[in-house]
Amino acid sequence: MNINKKNGKLLSEWANLYKKTLYEDVIPFWLKYAIDESGAINNCLDDSGNLISKNRYLWSQGRALWTFSALYNRIEPRKEWLDVAHGLFRYLSMNGRDSSGNWMYLLDENGNVLEKDISIYVDGFVLNSVGEYYKATGNEEAAKIAAETYENVKLRLSNPGSYNIAPYSIPEGMKTHGINMIFSFFFYNLGKILSRQDMCETGYKLAREILEDFYNTEKDVVLEFVTLDGKYSDTPQGRTCVPGHVLEGMWFLISIFEQTGDKDLIAECCRLIKRHLELAWDEEYGGLLLALDIEGKKPVFWNKPDYKAWWVHVEALVATIYAYKHTGDEWCIEWHKKVQEYAFSHFPVEGGEWTQWLDRYGNKGESAALPVKDPFHLPRALIYLIEQLDKI
Repeated sequence: MNINKKNGKLLSEWANLYKKTLYEDVIPFWLKYAIDESGAINNCLDDSGNLISKNRYLWSQGRALWTFSALYNRIEPRKEWLDVAHGLFRYLSMNGRDSSGNWMYLLDENGNVLEKDISIYVDGFVLNSVGEYYKATGNEEAAKIAAETYENVKLRLSNPGSYNIAPYSIPEGMKTHGINMIFSFFFYNLGKILSRQDMCETGYKLAREILEDFYNTEKDVVLEFVTLDGKYSDTPQGRTCVPGHVLEGMWFLISIFEQTGDKDLIAECCRLIKRHLELAWDEEYGGLLLALDIEGKKPVFWNKPDYKAWWVHVEALVATIYAYKHTGDEWCIEWHKKVQEYAFSHFPVEGGEWTQWLDRYGNKGESAALPVKDPFHLPRALIYLIEQLDKI
């Protein structure tokens, strides 16, 4: 790729910004406020780091294990980061699963189960994290847990209705893009780490299904829900698009297709990134909307659809850099700049991490998902941005 001098300077400035944000703001926040003597993180915090509750959502425990393992693997092998990962792995391996191998949703501070296996997404985040932890440590117990979780999840995914996706729900007779998005990426990556081609193949199949079943050619949009046989449903659920999921999912797919050599599919993913940025951008107030009805009908079938979420914006930043790496197109630079300007002027909190949820007008809002401060989307985005910008 030939990069002109202007864009080269921009990319260098962005890399420095993302490194500064990661090193000076995000990671210090979690190290200062969140690490518990149990090895877990306290994930019920406010933006200032004040402890709200010691109840622990395993969704975020798994995400935190990935974050600190990935920092060690991908940014710098710092002992303090791996020590946090050690504690999180011990906590999860001791407290996280029931006798069936399903991962729990919510524990109290003593490890008692408050809510059971009501979200298979938790299993996904733990699977992803113990794989990254195994990569950092070579801990065979982690490899065993990851493989067992894969087999458990694969079996449950083959039986629609046998699992839930709290804090969301799957409409009866439908399947959700979120499942394919998450498990395509997590299975493929775990397969690479464990040298398990069967895992890679399962992930690849789920990835292709996104473009075959969830992409609607007539509307040129990736839908959140389709019927079990991959058909469009003209219902509030069936008309739903969650652009942040699409943007996140497209860079997941690009990362898979880079390894499988599917250049045409990479080009299509890049095009869909641009398409969904255009669909989601709020021309009146700026920022990316959380959800849309593709027919423009109201109300939108999604919780707080006009909110501006931190995670949507950071996934858009990663997606545009992946698209630029493969296309060199100027739209990638322009959209990255546009999203970055909104994100960095609205979400950062002085002296700490980012606030997570804003209403349409940019005011701080309540959570539209879990009631947690989450140690994942922002640091993961920064890690991948730093990696990809260094490659470019």
